[in-house]
Amino acid sequence: MKKIYFLEYITYFLLVILIIIVASWNSLISPPETIPRIIPTLIYNIPLLILMIKLRRNKFSTYIMTSYTMLLYFVIGIGNTTSEKTFILGVILAIVSLSIFFSSILYVREKNKLSI
Repeated sequence: MKKIYFLEYITYFLLVILIIIVASWNSLISPPETIPRIIPTLIYNIPLLILMIKLRRNKFSTYIMTSYTMLLYFVIGIGNTTSEKTFILGVILAIVSLSIFFSSILYVREKNKLSI
């Protein structure tokens, strides 16, 4: 299996895992008490779902956009580690978002090597 295909699949797989983690945390594991469960689930998952749809087209610019978006989710994960209630979610968000960031950046680098 070529390295570029592996990076493509691992990016997509980790993105799906991140969507499942965020949705299950906000709706089942630790739902907010003051607002409906669906609101934070939608706010966190809409950008991820858009990226997931765009990644299926396998365009170069989408992987760059994915890496920038994962930096935002990394910051959200680090912010969640400050609270004792959401510490586990913060660690998981930080690790998975960094993994997606690195796999998408490596995909872009590999695609650049192939195009030159």
